[in-house]
Amino acid sequence: MSLGKRHIGRRVAGVGVAVALMVLGLQAPAFAAVTITALSPTSGPAHCTVVATGTGFRDFSAAQTTVDFVSGATVVNAPNFFAFSDGLTLWVEAPATLVPGTSYNLRVTNPSNSGTTPPGITSTATFLSTTGAGGCAPTITSFTPACTSAGNAVVITGTNLIAGSTLAGGEVRFSPYGAGQIAAHVVPDVDDVTTLSVVVPTGSADGPIAVNTGVGGAVFSTANFLVPPPDCVPTGGTTHERSISFKIKSTGKASGVVKSTEDPAFTDCAAAVPVKIQKKTNSGWKTVGKATTTDTGSYAKKVKNPKGKQKFRALAPKVSLGDPVTDVCTKAKSATRKV
Repeated sequence: MSLGKRHIGRRVAGVGVAVALMVLGLQAPAFAAVTITALSPTSGPAHCTVVATGTGFRDFSAAQTTVDFVSGATVVNAPNFFAFSDGLTLWVEAPATLVPGTSYNLRVTNPSNSGTTPPGITSTATFLSTTGAGGCAPTITSFTPACTSAGNAVVITGTNLIAGSTLAGGEVRFSPYGAGQIAAHVVPDVDDVTTLSVVVPTGSADGPIAVNTGVGGAVFSTANFLVPPPDCVPTGGTTHERSISFKIKSTGKASGVVKSTEDPAFTDCAAAVPVKIQKKTNSGWKTVGKATTTDTGSYAKKVKNPKGKQKFRALAPKVSLGDPVTDVCTKAKSATRKV
């Protein structure tokens, strides 16, 4: 899906409240006056996404709104812009016809202010057109999670992460950075100038994450993104399955073996395992003996000489390994034995 198509949901939502009410034959509400309180970044080349904050940006449809970069008598129209539903944020693509080295004010004109002299509302803040990236270069400050498998989402945090040509999230690539490692953006589109949400592509490898907005070239994260297995462990640790065998003699000698059921076997979940020998009672299972497995997973324990027909079992509780946790050994229960 292209960035433009991915962004269409936001654009469709841009139809003004006033237009909708006029179609219904209802009176339009009072509009908030357009104000422009800040521009960010304050410098950059053509196709930089300039973010204006203020009020009243969404009171009228895009067709009724004009956005210009103004420097003295010079007016450069900016046809590619998007106003958010709260009317407080406006994204504008810096036009290719801005003159490098020239500072521009941003002007917004709609039916509420077209009759003013001069028409529209003009910012006091300025935007400096540059040949280089200026203040518009994207940055990556962090991403989370640091390790996850293909198909899962990763949230990238930074600055200037929106591509001006599409007013949608920049292109994100994972190592080894080929066409197959271009990440799809999460749907519905939740990208912003400071965050991108993408899906890890199949075939991705360990390495920095790259973001390209078309301004200043691709930038790379300073930290490596890691793909399991075996180079990292997802949050909470890797889970390892295991089994436990159990037998008990009339003398009360209980024994068995704890084994990893994985291939290759994860022996850390078999060695030095705390094992509980339990007896069935009217109120449930009661622990009557404890043992610890050897390096090979075997264990033995003498419990009180059982009398009559009683039921016993062995239990290896769930265990977390490492600090912070890197591996988790699952709980294992043996079959019930009668003595």
